[in-house]
Amino acid sequence: MLLITIPRNLKLFISTLRAINLKSNNIFYLDINDYTRRHNEVIRCLHLLHLNRYKFKYSKRIRSHSVQEILDNEYAEIRVDTRIKTDVKIRNNRPDIFILDKKKNKITLIEVGIISQDSLQIVETEKLRKYDLLANELGLIYKCSVEIIPYVMTWDGIVTKYHKSHLKRLEIPMNVEAYIQSIVLKKTVETISFDRRRGLESGLNAEESWERASIGVIMRSEMHEEPIPPLKEAKRKEDGVKILKPK
Repeated sequence: MLLITIPRNLKLFISTLRAINLKSNNIFYLDINDYTRRHNEVIRCLHLLHLNRYKFKYSKRIRSHSVQEILDNEYAEIRVDTRIKTDVKIRNNRPDIFILDKKKNKITLIEVGIISQDSLQIVETEKLRKYDLLANELGLIYKCSVEIIPYVMTWDGIVTKYHKSHLKRLEIPMNVEAYIQSIVLKKTVETISFDRRRGLESGLNAEESWERASIGVIMRSEMHEEPIPPLKEAKRKEDGVKILKPK
């Protein structure tokens, strides 16, 4: 597993989170609402990145961006969390992001996961295989190649050794990756800070110290410059990514 390069002002945040976890017997509870918030923020960033790449007329400001389920133009069709119709009934037919590149005649299925470190490798592998049947069917329907790319990291920014190749296939610049990671980390510190205020952790001095640290990190992460997604397309290596070509 690797820890990707992150903004320097977030190192305090990560070390503080891990210190809190050690004092709590390494237990960090992530309920469905916490997961959904992180998950949706990552999708929002990836969605805007691809809208600009495929020349949709949209704002380049991530914080003001709202995701629409289906968008279509002469370059691409992009769907978010919608069921994909196929001739054969398929259970897993709702990928996080579906992209049909009309110029390259290629479909990309992106599946996002923000999880605990214990589940990192398992979840990434599951997400890579989850849409095998859908990818095969889409390849037959559209007569094009289909690739499945997982975008998975832990709540504190740890990724697998395959994550770098996934970034290359998605053509995510490092400044965009750093921004996404800062958003995930910010949502994590907000959750823990809220839980501690509700009294789930004891110790007034520790509470005050954590609050000061977390507030500082949140403010600094909000100052992190929002990236402008590039429109340039480039050929990338295909290692670590599942690609299915039409028969």
